[in-house]
Amino acid sequence: GDAGSFSCIASNAFGSATSNVAILTVGYPPSITSQPASLNAIVGTNPTFTVAATSAVALTYQWQKDRADISGAISASYTISNVQLVDNGTVYRCVVSNVYGSTNSNNATLAVGYAPAFATHPASADQAAGTSVTFSVTLDSNSTPPISYQWQKDGADISGATSASYTIASLLLGDAGNFSCIASNAFGSDTSNAAILTVGYTPLIT
Repeated sequence: GDAGSFSCIASNAFGSATSNVAILTVGYPPSITSQPASLNAIVGTNPTFTVAATSAVALTYQWQKDRADISGAISASYTISNVQLVDNGTVYRCVVSNVYGSTNSNNATLAVGYAPAFATHPASADQAAGTSVTFSVTLDSNSTPPISYQWQKDGADISGATSASYTIASLLLGDAGNFSCIASNAFGSDTSNAAILTVGYTPLIT
């Protein structure tokens, strides 16, 4: 309500003079309505941070990396081209401004890594009932930890089978089937080739 036109009249015994008019405009700094979110990005991809803000007047944007201005990053979104491991852990925010002031967004952290990829797959097996069998997998060295594992039989999760190997201690005929492993991390997942388990009996001399 203080906005308006202001002037001053100066007077003495010989007369008065009126100043030029000064126009006062009053407003608010930007209000951020959508904060940039932290991102997980696979090496070589192009992740994008975005921000949204409201203002009664024109807005300007300046993205920062670890609190330093990024040259040319002056829109409501910022895309990083071809991210590499060196970018892992960097922190981004956007300074949104108008003629009345500026508002800093929340910090958003960029995590960069590789999705799991299998180096070795489980091997098929033909076993006698009552014996044991172990399926195992290994991942390539680029797979970014932590890694979680889930073994499946015929496409259905096996309860408790959440390590890089899965053992059946005493086989039954019903254990036969196709076994595979899903490895997952923050950057994605990979499914191994299926190992075929066949279960039978040793001969019975009649």
